[in-house]
Amino acid sequence: MNHCTDLETGFLAEPNQPLILWRFAFTIILQAVFCCAAVAQQDSLAFQLQDNLIRVPVVLNGQHVEAVLDSGTGSLGLDLAFARSLGLESAKTTGMVPGGGAPVPMYPLVLNEIQFGPERLRQVQGIALDLGHLSSSAKFPVQVLLGQPLFAGWTLRVDYPSRLVTFLPRGQAAACSDPIPFVLVGGVPVIAVKLRASPSSELRTLHLIVDLGTRHYAAMLGGLFLETTAGEALQKMGATKQLGTGTGGVIEGSEATLAQLQVGKLRVDGLKVALTSHVGAFKAGVVDGTLGVPLWVAGVVTFDYIRQRVCFDLPAK
Repeated sequence: MNHCTDLETGFLAEPNQPLILWRFAFTIILQAVFCCAAVAQQDSLAFQLQDNLIRVPVVLNGQHVEAVLDSGTGSLGLDLAFARSLGLESAKTTGMVPGGGAPVPMYPLVLNEIQFGPERLRQVQGIALDLGHLSSSAKFPVQVLLGQPLFAGWTLRVDYPSRLVTFLPRGQAAACSDPIPFVLVGGVPVIAVKLRASPSSELRTLHLIVDLGTRHYAAMLGGLFLETTAGEALQKMGATKQLGTGTGGVIEGSEATLAQLQVGKLRVDGLKVALTSHVGAFKAGVVDGTLGVPLWVAGVVTFDYIRQRVCFDLPAK
């Protein structure tokens, strides 16, 4: 992050040296201009992509660790064993996390400080939960999930081909030809999409989480949609299989081909999607599913939590 130092204003000058004074004043003005320009510059942070998860460096309570950037997490999540090693675990659980697989208990905690790129938060509330299933599936230790608190104050541009997360200056809107509005439900961004289950079926509107943590499918559908005629027909055409691994373990379901998906102006035909009843948030009827990384991995996705909109910038096919 670029910082400006205080400009030194004390000086001595002879009364008959106006040119020297003018030059000094001009230098001060130039320094101020360049300083302000530096503040407005964008900050970028390189990331690794492993198993379609974004791995970024953070500083947590003074320790340098790796974290996973996850728009599908409504808070800050720490692996339970990792939290215990830092002495952060709360003595009592506050409920269960309704993620993929079986529900798992969560424990409230407070972090003294976390720094992610130019963002530095203090006294941040989060939760500890067992992330062992995710670590085993991803083939690397998933110790920290960066959710809503780290998205809230910025416009974050995630460029997959360049492997860069860019923090746009506070208050600056990203250039976007097709801004898609979202609402925050439990701290996660939910957008309305339209889908056609089969070539002969009607378009339906579903509400899906834009989820950087949905790794293997462009869309994962569940909830009440599976009880509709279109959802039942899609399940019959699908093949039963293990779809992935969530916080609660293996996610079972079926894989099917969706006739059409419309996300804003983007239209995708013949899209492979996952269908499952093993995700708690879907079963509760809170959302109908998620959009996942395979939909945008060839391009750029921009999250603007301040204006509550998301933008997909994908290469033309």
